[in-house]
Amino acid sequence: MRAGARQVVALALAGSLALLALLATAAPASAHAALVDTDPDEGAVVSSAPATLTLTFNEPVRLTSQEITVYDADGDPVTSSARADDTEVSVDLPGAAALADGTYVVAWNVLSDDGHPLSGALTFSVGAPSASLVEPPAPETSSRAVTLVRDLLSALTYVGLLLACGVALFVAQVLPSSWPGRDVRRRLRLLTRAAAGAAVAGAVLQVPVASVYAQGRELDGLLTSFSPGLVGSELAAALLVLVGLGVVVRATTDLRPDARRAGLQTGGALVALAGPALAGHTRAYAPWPLLVASDVLHLTAGATWLGGLAGLVLALRALAGREQLAATTLARFSTLAGGLLLAVAATGSFLGWRIVGSWEALVSTTYGWLLLAKVALALTVAAMGGWNRWRTLPAVRSASGFADRERTASLVARTVRVEAVLLVALLGTTGFLVNQPPRPEPLTAASGTTGASTSTVATDSGDLRVLAVLSPNRPGATTLLVQVQDGDGGPVDVRAPAVRLAAAGREPQEVAVEPVAAGTWAGDVVVPSPGTWEVRVRLRTGTGERAAATVRLTVAP
Repeated sequence: MRAGARQVVALALAGSLALLALLATAAPASAHAALVDTDPDEGAVVSSAPATLTLTFNEPVRLTSQEITVYDADGDPVTSSARADDTEVSVDLPGAAALADGTYVVAWNVLSDDGHPLSGALTFSVGAPSASLVEPPAPETSSRAVTLVRDLLSALTYVGLLLACGVALFVAQVLPSSWPGRDVRRRLRLLTRAAAGAAVAGAVLQVPVASVYAQGRELDGLLTSFSPGLVGSELAAALLVLVGLGVVVRATTDLRPDARRAGLQTGGALVALAGPALAGHTRAYAPWPLLVASDVLHLTAGATWLGGLAGLVLALRALAGREQLAATTLARFSTLAGGLLLAVAATGSFLGWRIVGSWEALVSTTYGWLLLAKVALALTVAAMGGWNRWRTLPAVRSASGFADRERTASLVARTVRVEAVLLVALLGTTGFLVNQPPRPEPLTAASGTTGASTSTVATDSGDLRVLAVLSPNRPGATTLLVQVQDGDGGPVDVRAPAVRLAAAGREPQEVAVEPVAAGTWAGDVVVPSPGTWEVRVRLRTGTGERAAATVRLTVAP
């Protein structure tokens, strides 16, 4: 079994390095909240000042300590008040009737549901545009030091959490209860306590850091600028981590756990692993309860790998010469990890389809291919767990004599080597996967530099929004982007549209567009002059239904 132990050590090192690299470079798989519609439209000229301005986002947002402010063309603030309701932010202009003709800018700041601050500006004019415009002051944003501290605390929390919970699951579910192994259990207890302490410290410290980050403040405002209302999810996550790991540490001793203690270790680990699922992008896509459950399942699988590898390194060295106990330990670990990976693969396939938006996107996007590769690797590891459970373990138990024991020891070493390669490949694939957006960033109707506008089309399957963007928004050679969105602002895959650009008194020109992302097409156009231009888009949906939309764009001089 010395060869098997050496393979486990190599596996632990490679897997831990891959997991640490994943945590260090991981970026959210889904985009942050995005502004998808405004009323009035960006750059619109209205005959009279509106009493209320509306900003619509594709995810719920909240207001922060940075107020949403309306400025006139001279840069002076205009009396206003703002409120947020789910995905909509309303800005009231109490003195709207008294607003003079000219251009106004709404400088907005909100907090997305995943804890990331967003800001931008909406420009509109009353009567006629102003001859000149003073840019509003830039919003306050946290320095790189704040984001670096936030990322380091996140990495500390995840590594400590996965290690502490994984070791607890290893002791409760994998290590044979018939083996006293008091020295090994003592080391596992100390490792669990140290990892749990790191995880709790990281989770608790993340709360005030998240608060200042949400408000664009610096680290010197950790105490003076703390706002509990902005970090409710982070507070709940830290509480679950604290309670769950507290139960784990209390239930872990140097003795063999009885059924009660094993249950407490397992239950406490699952509670702690549920904490991070309460914060982040999990609830951005429906059905969110299944997404939360999937997040917990993924973390449980990661904890089982990392903590199990640490436990195997300590236990298999002590089990040298005890082939049957060692094989039982390995088989239990493979079965547990393989079963979790099978569940991850099943839920991941469904959730991947929900997130990317269509089955076709699974084979037409980088994210989709990486997701399929991850599912395939997970299924293979699950199959390895079954092989170890029903082939390797019986072979070790039935071994008799020196030759048979050598043969079965070699068999165990080979299976460990195969699992090592598969585990590192799966972690590496996940590292690439989390840095790929599952859907392209939605084009927004809020950027004054692109001249974006939208049109809504009613279809049998629901309303679709057609968004057209000229980038840059100017006469001459430019690029026309067209995107079809659902009601939440997410891109929708439909057949290639027919696009035509037209203006009064000019011959319409057909625009040859090419797909650049899911639901998004781009084509080169020449806009001869400024003014109002119409983008006419003819669509064919997946059900064969035909629809048409006309988007009007104002091209700046």
